Amino acid sequence: MREKVCHVPFLNSVGPRYDADMDPKCRCHQFAACAPHVHFLKERHLGLYERGKARSGLAAEELSLLKEAEQALLGDDASDVRRQDLACRIERWRYRILDEYRDTGPPQDRRLADALDIAANELVRRDARPPRWPRGAISDASRDRDRLARAARCLDREVPLEDLVRRAAQLTRRHFTAPGSNRRRILLYAPLYLSNYCLNHCVYCGFRQPRDVPRRHLDLDEAVGQAEILCRRGFRHILLVAGDDPRLTTPEYYAGLADALAERRVAPAVEIAPQSTASYAALAAAGVCGVTLYQETYNEGLYCLYHPCGSKRSFDWRLEGLERAAEAGMQRLGLGILLGLADPREDMAAMLRHAGYLRNRFPDCTLAFSLPRIHQAPEGFTPPYAVDDETFIRLYCVLRIAFPRAELVLSTREPAGLRNRLARICITQMSAGSSTAPGGYDTRNGPSSGEQFPVCDRRRPDEVAGCLDAAGLEVVWNVPDGSKRKSRHEP
Repeated sequence: MREKVCHVPFLNSVGPRYDADMDPKCRCHQFAACAPHVHFLKERHLGLYERGKARSGLAAEELSLLKEAEQALLGDDASDVRRQDLACRIERWRYRILDEYRDTGPPQDRRLADALDIAANELVRRDARPPRWPRGAISDASRDRDRLARAARCLDREVPLEDLVRRAAQLTRRHFTAPGSNRRRILLYAPLYLSNYCLNHCVYCGFRQPRDVPRRHLDLDEAVGQAEILCRRGFRHILLVAGDDPRLTTPEYYAGLADALAERRVAPAVEIAPQSTASYAALAAAGVCGVTLYQETYNEGLYCLYHPCGSKRSFDWRLEGLERAAEAGMQRLGLGILLGLADPREDMAAMLRHAGYLRNRFPDCTLAFSLPRIHQAPEGFTPPYAVDDETFIRLYCVLRIAFPRAELVLSTREPAGLRNRLARICITQMSAGSSTAPGGYDTRNGPSSGEQFPVCDRRRPDEVAGCLDAAGLEVVWNVPDGSKRKSRHEP
């Protein structure tokens, strides 16, 4: 009888280090040389326990989890449901480890975090992959050095803005104009705010938990009603947005709404709190085509300062969110920084590294970027890094030059004139007629309250579309096929 072997690859400290830019075939060869390490996990955990690094009261539970995982990986009798449950528990444990070392930089026991990551991946039988580690990508000054040097030069005002604009516009026309057409496309979408209940204390956000603002959560019928208003205005791509309150905005809630939208031939995407890999998989199965997840700032010290309390305080949970989404089957990954929180040059460099890392790991995914800019913040917070219009335009041009095929997104935070200008240069996706308050599209009872931020461009969708058409752009309302995941309702 053939001996059962556990195939959990692992990069040990004496072997070759993983390189995100390595050819995939080379990575497979590297992984094939790595020995199984489930037994190592148990031994390493005991070392952590002896050093007092495991949380009080969790040692026995974690040892039991390792034993169960080992049995599932070595045997063939564990059900898919059981394996999924074990993977979710191991994933949560890994992020507790990463959070534990948050205040002293990268985890001192990187090997344990990596091994847990690979074990969770193996449990759900996904393709073999290297451990997640975007931290290494965003902090590695040698990564994409030439690309970043060129980007830094573009942000220098000695480089004429007109030259930068011309180059960005040429690249956008080249990659977003259909064959045989002389008009390049731009997609219009609308955000649908579902709930402004939030447990986080983000100092810059209108939804922050301590604020005394009118709160509202839409049930599924109310949310579908709002979506139908948007459909009547022409939208076929809707971005679902909500505050972070897991008692109300559950994965089942989002999946139910996505399923209802798919029945109406609407392609939904989500801009919500980071989810587990399993939850993202459930959303993808329901027809969600993409995830937008802004890191806000890649400066971890400032990140912790701006997020003093709540689940959003976990830097790594958020940083790896897009990676979990891609592994779960999401086709589109939306990155962004919130301009005003940190030095835009430093944040831009980190985001470009992050994007390069994601592109190397998920070459079939569509990348998208947005640069939301704080214009008005809650009382008591003043953005410490003001970004003027010229710098704003330069940043978008840098994104286009660095990632010529990426979607560049612009919201109604910005005034109409600036949006019109950027649309002609490099923007490929733009919101229109937006409301940032739950229930805000039904105005029969007067203007809504409890918005996340003020809308600056208040033009109707048809007005925005008309302006773009007059500028020679082809306005589209449906998500391009390459970014859309087929739903269960499509033939």
